[in-house]
Amino acid sequence: MDNNFQEFLHAFNELHDVIAKKVNKEPDTHFGELMGTAAKQKDKVIETYYDKIDFYRELRNLLTHHTMNDEAVALPSDALIEEMKAITQKIKHNKKVKDLFLKKVRTFQETDTLKDVLSVIRKKHYTQFPVFNGNKLVGIISSIGITNYLAESMDKDITSIQQTTLKDVLAVEDDLDFYEVINQETSIFEIEEIFTKRIKEGRTAYVLLIGKNATVKSKEDLVGIVTPWDIPVIVENK
Repeated sequence: MDNNFQEFLHAFNELHDVIAKKVNKEPDTHFGELMGTAAKQKDKVIETYYDKIDFYRELRNLLTHHTMNDEAVALPSDALIEEMKAITQKIKHNKKVKDLFLKKVRTFQETDTLKDVLSVIRKKHYTQFPVFNGNKLVGIISSIGITNYLAESMDKDITSIQQTTLKDVLAVEDDLDFYEVINQETSIFEIEEIFTKRIKEGRTAYVLLIGKNATVKSKEDLVGIVTPWDIPVIVENK
């Protein structure tokens, strides 16, 4: 038979082994059971490529069960084999949040002033800042929240506005629930799904805070941040 036939089967077997390991099953587990387990586990990487993987499965079945004079009834192209190998590697080495977004996060205390935040915005062009009360995370100051506060403070003089505490600014945020804390082990495929869902809900300023263990009980637990501005990085690294 053509070399591509054997190359395809070899590549499919490697895909089978990688998926088995990903879902913690034995290598000889039936492929359909592996995919069912992946679905139950809500594995976002495999879910993303489900249709392609299912096509490879159907083609494998066709090639192994239907031959004419010891010749395959169809031959996979070089491009298809390379595509399958690439997807196998993405499943095997899928990137996680910790691979791309761990960094020191600029935070504030709720007793800090609006002037403090505006100074950082001017220098760093950041748009979201976690705010703490001591070591307790109490919310996020966003550019939208600052704009809302300024709109409500038109009758105040500039000095009093600048000295406003972040606690007061947080009080006028339209939606204080526009962030969540995720684990640094979270797959970037899951991150993309979260942002896609939130954007459809109209929450375009949604923020993901990265905690060491999916919690931020102190400032030391906060090890990174992901914003909608990072979506191109997420897509590039899928």
